[in-house]
Amino acid sequence: MTRDPSDLPVRASIASIASIASIAAPPRPAAPEGDRSAPVAWEADGAPGRAVVVGVAADVPRALEHPAVLRSGPLTMAGVVVVALDDPDVSARAAELDQLLRSTGASVVLVAGPLGRQTMRAVSDIALLNGCRLLAVMPSEVVAGHEPVVVWQGESPLVQLAAARRTGVQGALKRGLDVAVAALGLVAVAPVMALAAVAIRLDSRGPALFRHRRVGLGGREFDCLKFRSMRQDAEALLAADPALRALYRAHGYKLPETLDHRVTQVGRWLRRSSIDELPQLVNVLRGEMSLVGPRPVVGEELEHYRGSERLFLSMRPGMTGAWAVNGRHHVGYPARAELELGYVRRWSLRADLRILAATIRAVLTP
Repeated sequence: MTRDPSDLPVRASIASIASIASIAAPPRPAAPEGDRSAPVAWEADGAPGRAVVVGVAADVPRALEHPAVLRSGPLTMAGVVVVALDDPDVSARAAELDQLLRSTGASVVLVAGPLGRQTMRAVSDIALLNGCRLLAVMPSEVVAGHEPVVVWQGESPLVQLAAARRTGVQGALKRGLDVAVAALGLVAVAPVMALAAVAIRLDSRGPALFRHRRVGLGGREFDCLKFRSMRQDAEALLAADPALRALYRAHGYKLPETLDHRVTQVGRWLRRSSIDELPQLVNVLRGEMSLVGPRPVVGEELEHYRGSERLFLSMRPGMTGAWAVNGRHHVGYPARAELELGYVRRWSLRADLRILAATIRAVLTP
């Protein structure tokens, strides 16, 4: 639906408003005479360009009437997403914003005012995911990871909460490192993997490999490979036992080894030595996983990333990651989700190398 910004509704019936999408860019009205606001830092990240406004209905006009949006300003409106304060349907609003940014090619998300911390976190994550600059009309929330910089001063201050992040070169280097290390690693550990496969077959019935469906890059499911450490009918036993299933969910979708009677004798040794996860080097070569990233999850776990699931799924799952080297089984949800999302928000190749080094130390330390 195409709307002129001057016709945007500002009535308070937020529950009935899902969004106002695809605003055309009509001739801009002149800035009010006597407005003394002035840009101070547009040059730091290039010309801002097209923007999508996000805010509660009553605050949207504050953004549309800001001097940065008027005739002399550097922003051109691409669309508006109306939300409720602390929106209970934050995942839907985040999906709407994501779609609008992709369809319009906007490079800026402009927050019109307070959204509530959870909604601001989701909006910030979608801006990061799309490589957009995040600006806000004050007052607005500032959440962890934001680095506020005034980019328009005067009577109508505008603050940059996050600069656009571009990681194309580092992303290519990350994938190259994945392929090289996984290929060399498979050659180096082939004898260990062969011995593990034989031990598994001698210890219990069933195949040496276990394939578990996990959610990966972009929400696509894949078979996450591991050496089988449990009985062949482990999944059926879990599904048939409500008490065991409840315990499984309560412990972050993994049963403590001391309480899991499905684990075999060889399986306990494989888990303690982390040899059970060596087959995931094949997943890395296939492009389904990375050496470092958020650990792969089952579909049910995405509820813990509500509003930020798109950002979480924007990276390949890792054989190791921030959660794996920061307590792992001793850290459950929601702390685990914060660790994993924090990794994605601050990702760098240097951070990956630190996590790899920490993982190697942990595996080699008795």
